[in-house]
Amino acid sequence: MIATHRWFSAAVIVTLALGIGINTTVFTLVNAVLFKPVPIPGGDRLVTITNMSPDGNEHWRPVSWPDFLEFQKENHSFDRVEGASTDDAVLSEPGIPPERFDSAKVSPGLFEMLRTPPVLGRGFVPADGRPGAETVVLLGDAIWQKRYAGSLAVIGRSIRVNGKPATIVGVMPAGLKFPNNADFWMPIVPDENWEKRENHWVQVFGLRKPGVSVALADADIAVIAQRLAKQFPATNKDLKSRVMTFHDTYNGNQIKVVFLTMLGAVGFVLLIACANVANMMLSRALARARELSVRAAMGASRGQLVRQLLIESVLLSSLGGLLGLALSTIGVHLFDQATQDVGKPYWVIFTMDYVAFGYFAAISVLSGIAFGLVPALRASRVDLNTTLKDGAPSGGSGRGSRLSAALVVFQFALTVVLLAGAGLMMRSFFAAQSLNSFVRPESIFSARIQLPEGKGERYAEPDARRQFYEKLLPRLAALPGVTRVAATTNLPGLGSPDRDIEIEGRPAPTRKEAEHVSMIVQTPAYLPAIGLPLLSGRGFDESDGLSGKEAAVVTRGFAAKYWPNESAIGKHFRFVNDDKPGAWMTVIGVCADLLQDPQAEHPNPLFFISYRQEPWGWMAVLLRSSGDPTTLAGPVRAAVQEIDQDLPLFEVWTLPAALDHQRWFLKVFGSLFLTFALIGLLMASVGIYAVVAQSTTRRTREIGIRMALGATGAGIMRLVLSRGLAQLLVGLVVGLGGAFGAARLLAKVGFLVSVSPNDPLVFGAISLLLLTIGVFACWLPARRAARIAPLDALRTE
Repeated sequence: MIATHRWFSAAVIVTLALGIGINTTVFTLVNAVLFKPVPIPGGDRLVTITNMSPDGNEHWRPVSWPDFLEFQKENHSFDRVEGASTDDAVLSEPGIPPERFDSAKVSPGLFEMLRTPPVLGRGFVPADGRPGAETVVLLGDAIWQKRYAGSLAVIGRSIRVNGKPATIVGVMPAGLKFPNNADFWMPIVPDENWEKRENHWVQVFGLRKPGVSVALADADIAVIAQRLAKQFPATNKDLKSRVMTFHDTYNGNQIKVVFLTMLGAVGFVLLIACANVANMMLSRALARARELSVRAAMGASRGQLVRQLLIESVLLSSLGGLLGLALSTIGVHLFDQATQDVGKPYWVIFTMDYVAFGYFAAISVLSGIAFGLVPALRASRVDLNTTLKDGAPSGGSGRGSRLSAALVVFQFALTVVLLAGAGLMMRSFFAAQSLNSFVRPESIFSARIQLPEGKGERYAEPDARRQFYEKLLPRLAALPGVTRVAATTNLPGLGSPDRDIEIEGRPAPTRKEAEHVSMIVQTPAYLPAIGLPLLSGRGFDESDGLSGKEAAVVTRGFAAKYWPNESAIGKHFRFVNDDKPGAWMTVIGVCADLLQDPQAEHPNPLFFISYRQEPWGWMAVLLRSSGDPTTLAGPVRAAVQEIDQDLPLFEVWTLPAALDHQRWFLKVFGSLFLTFALIGLLMASVGIYAVVAQSTTRRTREIGIRMALGATGAGIMRLVLSRGLAQLLVGLVVGLGGAFGAARLLAKVGFLVSVSPNDPLVFGAISLLLLTIGVFACWLPARRAARIAPLDALRTE
């Protein structure tokens, strides 16, 4: 039957291949992010033990070292309990430039719990974690290969970690970056700060005993936590500890919503495909009514007829699935390539496993049943007296037509939802490209520096940090081709720290009542360097920010909110801190608005202060160049290391590259949703064309009679178009209702940038697009029907 009706079969197979292929692709991604165990022995039993945020939000927090020791010693549910504390660190040594890496301090038994020994040298031993022990380091394979060229002589090598001596004792296997992209590891050596229960620094991991569920382990840890809360009320009273799966901890609610939303979107595409194929199968089954009646007359039961039609459907679906599997392999590879450098966890590996293959097999079979069952049941209801009569029409009944119409409405409603999501995301992507249009990013080079400012560090004092930038910036300004040099906490459009403030002349607020605003710390040349227009007042000079000369430049939005209908110049505000208020700052200038957090639905008002007032150690240098900015990396690195040989540069890129890195998800997920929507639109358009065309064909005799009685071609076109357009409009109305809900979900997970979830342009455009395509799909069979000669129409059937 498949070979006999090869074009029909090919249409069904291709339609299903698209639906099954993108569903298998997305489930493979979802499985890798949310379900696949961490790739270590016993990874399915690995969990985390966390403290939950006392404010009621579902945010996990690390555990204190003393509490970790209690969990390790008192539990009854785990084979092992170990801990880690992640941070970044600088490796330096003579002859090799310093580099900044992600590091982790771990309890000495961590890698024994993971059953992952080093490939070179030794692992950590209990003595490495005792007070006074020499600092030792286990390197990740990537550092070993890149920094030390895979040399076996690296074992025993003396290096500096954050300026302090350490010795390399081993190299871990390739691919291991536990717990989350760590490049090297050191043992935790607890000191007096680690022993304080108020310092929550330890991420705790446990390997559940075989047969112990997460719920049982959670109850076990809860008992210990309750005892600690009673025993140490000053630090543990409000703490609630939970056992969570590894995925729930590191791929929290927002990531989960993103990927499940994507899975729901491709589910819509599969439903559209199934509805489309169901309509095709229904039309074909009704056309085979005479054949099925002959089979029934020869003794076939209704169950046998249904079985035959379902076997055909499942076989078609399986063939479509095999083609879809090939498409899925390509899709997974493309997504993996697009997310190589976006900071995904090392254990998220986008490959198909037995779970993903089982999902693929299941939807291949279930899709065949889903689109084949209703047509099979409908077609197997045979009326022998009517169907076998000579001249009896082979078309379907009104019930079959109503079912076809319902399937078309269903397809178009789902397509509206998909198109709305894709349209909003693509509009967000283009809106993000045009943000802060006065900044010319193509000529800007940037690199980040982190000055060690902890207790006892060389940049612990504010004056040391000020002096560093006072030495560095003139050197950078002298580099060939550099026209502007500045330093800032945050580059344009890439976030900002928040602060609480008090406005002079208003009642002093409590910390909860204070105004919540965003702040940028920068050097005086920053605003001119990015081209931010000054609307009134003046910019910063070299004395602004010194004690007694605290000053701020505020944006137009900041000024309009706090001093409406009056000049902001000369007004005062100050920080509201936990201990005491800060010094009053004088507004010396008002500049144009700068959007620092495009994903925020209601961004905070923004202002700028001088680095002299708050000399941060975490700063980015920004250089505007008259030539190619990418050539500045080497000279900038050399200038920094002339001042401090242990300071590396990181996040070294041009401003366009930095912005692209920040907004990668808009491009990747927007393209995915657009692909889903276009496939759905194609299927729905073909579906309504096929249904209207089939309906018109079945009514050919009726059309001939109408024309013989005087109906005009225009009247016939209206007759045919009216039914298709009614289905279109119903599908559009139902779909728009679902689309508004989907848009709010996209806004909630941060997929919309400077675009309202109710954007009239997007919803108006998709409505017009669908109506245009739908009207054209209905017009083609209507036009053909209007041109039928009455005599030819009356001879039909």
